[in-house]
Amino acid sequence: MTTHIAGASVWEQELFDHLSGHAESEREAIAAYRQLADSCPSPAIAYLANLIIEEEGRHHRAFADLAESVKRSAELAGEPLPIPDLRSIAPEDGEAILAVTEQFLDRERADLKDLKRLSKLLKPVADTTLWGLFVELMEADTVKHIHILEFIRNHVRKSVS
Repeated sequence: MTTHIAGASVWEQELFDHLSGHAESEREAIAAYRQLADSCPSPAIAYLANLIIEEEGRHHRAFADLAESVKRSAELAGEPLPIPDLRSIAPEDGEAILAVTEQFLDRERADLKDLKRLSKLLKPVADTTLWGLFVELMEADTVKHIHILEFIRNHVRKSVS
């Protein structure tokens, strides 16, 4: 069932439909992974499937929030968006945000170096444990955090100049 958004442009309606459809496919993926986790005789595979379920759940919520943000924005109802607009950053807060962002970037970059060292230490157990995989996943998360912080820094720099 497609929800028609009153006042939406063709682009907004198509975007909403795409996001809503993707949220539904995320729900189906979660159910399939849950079946794997519940039926798999290997505790290691079940554990990994449950990790994916957590990620897919977060993806599902993100797509639902995106769809709702598109809908509320198109309706011009003035309701707060689940994913706030970038214009909510006040220019006078820019310098403080930049300072904190640089501190976090330094911390995340140091964490990334640490994780790379840890990854090397875990090579001897790479074929017998999930530990190396977990460190690799934390590295990927840290790279994602750096990407988010760089986005913040770049956006705030543009808004204060």
